[in-house]
Order: sequence, then C-alpha cells, then structure tokens
Amino acid sequence: MTNQVDQPPTRTSSDSGPWLGRAWIAVALVPVFFFIAFAVGEGMYALMGYKPENADAPVLVVLVALIPVVAVVLIPCVAAVLFGRRANKGGDSRGILPLVIGAIAGVGVLVLTIVSEVGNVVRR
Repeated sequence: MTNQVDQPPTRTSSDSGPWLGRAWIAVALVPVFFFIAFAVGEGMYALMGYKPENADAPVLVVLVALIPVVAVVLIPCVAAVLFGRRANKGGDSRGILPLVIGAIAGVGVLVLTIVSEVGNVVRR
C-alpha cells in the first residue's frame, strides 16, 4: 500500500479550452447582432404595414415585431454568458469578464426595449 492521499483532479487552463475564445467572440458579435436585429425590426414593422418611427402600431403588432428583435440581440449575449461560465468552470477565471459584459449587454437591451415600448404605449 502507498501513502497517497486521494485528491480531486486539478483543472488546468486547457480545460477551459475554446470556451474563453468563444466567449470573447460572442462579446464582439453583440454590436453586429444589434444591427441585424434593427434590420429585422424594421422589416417586421414594414411587413405589417407600419413605420416604427410613427409609434402608431397596435400593441399586438409591437409585440410580434419585438419578440424576434429581442431574440436576435440576445443570442450573442447569452452565448457570452454561457461560454464565459464554461471557461470559468474549466479553471480559467478570465471567463468572468465576457460573462459580465454579455449579461450587462443583455439586461441593458431588455430594459431599454421594455422602457421604450411602455413609454410609447403610455403616450398614446
């Protein structure tokens, strides 16, 4: 018998492997997806016969147009959070920064969208 103490395996930065890079790529894609979502929103309003700058669309039209817009914007935000978390769990604490940036960007988009649309409804 040997006198070895059973220790859990230690994690190395290689365990985080591609996750940190993917998290930073997701953060870099946030502005790209913002512009894509803007185009999607404009297209959704146009398909339903309204102009978003007039703010005269019914609530149902606004919801139908905003759900895909918010979903498109949140794709890289959620990816940054998930990949940053995986990198962090893999032993690379550098994954926290893209995780925080993705979370702040996602929450910011949601809050600004909700406040903007509630303001439009109240003004009518």
